[in-house]
Amino acid sequence: MSRLSGMGFAATLLMASAGMAQVYDVPWFTMDAGGAMGLSGGAFSVSGTTGQHDAGAAMSGGTFTLEGGFWPGASDDGCTGGEHIKKASCKDRNGSNQLKVLLVEGRPGDTFTVTLADNTSKSGNINNKGKGKAKFNDRPPAESGTASAEWGCGASDSKDYTCP
Repeated sequence: MSRLSGMGFAATLLMASAGMAQVYDVPWFTMDAGGAMGLSGGAFSVSGTTGQHDAGAAMSGGTFTLEGGFWPGASDDGCTGGEHIKKASCKDRNGSNQLKVLLVEGRPGDTFTVTLADNTSKSGNINNKGKGKAKFNDRPPAESGTASAEWGCGASDSKDYTCP
């Protein structure tokens, strides 16, 4: 190897090692808004701008919701988005009316409170199947009203009922 080519090789190594000592920085930012190009496959399609949807925001359409942020929904905090009262029914139980309010699609362990128009309320926890139940005994005959539910995560719903 000639002395000239040996010096060139050494200079290349020095430049390469200087390049390895660089500090790299990846700045945080979002790309927002615009865009109409879309992708589709089967019954699904996605359109919009490439990039992360703003953290903490949500877009929805039909039965689908897109939440922004790093792995949204991965924690056990917050609502499922599907919380609702499945039914509020009042039935005669041995001469006394009992109103049952069935809550569904909640996050297991979340709390709930069901309140009637007369401010009677019952509280509980959502079970491992995402359901909760509140029972109100001794309801007056021919009573009708609205049962309102509030989940600890912030969701709410209401449903009308009528007793016999």
